[in-house]
Amino acid sequence: MAGYNPDFLGNGINLPVPAFAPSLAGDVLRNPLLEDDIFAAYINYSIIMHRVRRSAIVACFNIDQNLIKDVSRKRGWDIDTRIGADFQLDNDYYRNNPWDRGHLARRASIAWGKTEREAKRASDDTFYYSNASLQHENFNQDEWLALENWVFELDLDSNGKITVFTGPVYGDFPRTITPPGRESALIPSAFFKVVCFVNKESNELDVRAFLMFQDEEALRDKEGNKLFNFQTYQVTITEIERLTGLEFDDEIYEKNPLLFNENPQKQEELNIRQFPERIEVDQPTEMIAAGEPRHSIADDQVPVFIAAAMVNPSGDERESEWVSVINLSSEPVNLEGWTLSDTTHEPLQLNSILKEQQRILQPGEALRIQPLSPVMLSNSGGAISLYDNQGKGRRIDRVSYTARDVEREDFTVRFLRRG
Repeated sequence: MAGYNPDFLGNGINLPVPAFAPSLAGDVLRNPLLEDDIFAAYINYSIIMHRVRRSAIVACFNIDQNLIKDVSRKRGWDIDTRIGADFQLDNDYYRNNPWDRGHLARRASIAWGKTEREAKRASDDTFYYSNASLQHENFNQDEWLALENWVFELDLDSNGKITVFTGPVYGDFPRTITPPGRESALIPSAFFKVVCFVNKESNELDVRAFLMFQDEEALRDKEGNKLFNFQTYQVTITEIERLTGLEFDDEIYEKNPLLFNENPQKQEELNIRQFPERIEVDQPTEMIAAGEPRHSIADDQVPVFIAAAMVNPSGDERESEWVSVINLSSEPVNLEGWTLSDTTHEPLQLNSILKEQQRILQPGEALRIQPLSPVMLSNSGGAISLYDNQGKGRRIDRVSYTARDVEREDFTVRFLRRG
């Protein structure tokens, strides 16, 4: 059975599976029925299991976007007998609780082959409990699993081929789940994903790395930075390594554009706010590429906030969408030259819709911004950012919402209760 292919991207690029730090090596499940005693190989992907946690350490997979097929979904999940029932969390751990069987290797990404039959076999091969992980029902699985598609949406890759490494993160104090009559299991506090591809501009390896938290309390940031559940962050490879005990190939480390260690020269050149870097991303356009300057962030300096939004109004959406902002400072704030962005379309210049007297936001005052064009709030989820007029525009606030948040028409999404 053909599993993960380290040479899949071509161009002489070889991406071996991650190595293991000493703290992790002893917990890797080893079984002579597995490839090289550790790899559970499936069609288009391979998994390495944790013998104590009974779940995957990492799933490594290849995607050929040119050969993706739309095939039917298999019903039911199976135990992989090569791994053994004692080393997999079966359906008892997902029944009658808020925890879903989250695919690590995404079915829609694995379902590729030269024929529809090949793609269907690959799709079916993702329904093993070894490829499932405990994901909270509020975890935005569709957006998380679709991260590997972002490079296609931005037309970044040269050949439609992508290599992905993904898996759970547990932290120091993870929660547990104990089905009746069964042994307790640890619940992941977050998930990581490393997406690798050949950049069509440079014709070289390019990398993006991500984390999404589902229990930020178990991974409380030692630097005091706020973490938010169900928010995707673009991160450094080093942060993922420290959280997981995995050790990625040096080339993956070098080609990831975000920096972990302090670098005064890069900090000035790229407008880096802090180290290690961790950047919120909800849209493909928010990803940071190599050499790309970062936005200036003033979220903690200017107490003006995006308070609420009407994302899914009845009737004419373009005319009826609105965003409200509020001044929680003790001083008036001048909105002259400020902009509002959905990160995808041209930003809205507030001067174009606010009369001069409206541009002074008094202490405690809220202001509804409507209409929003050219900004468009997607019912599929998105982000909204507010920028001032200093320099190229400092980001004053940023909020995000999911498709689930805006399912109901005429429902106001409120953002002020955060963290």
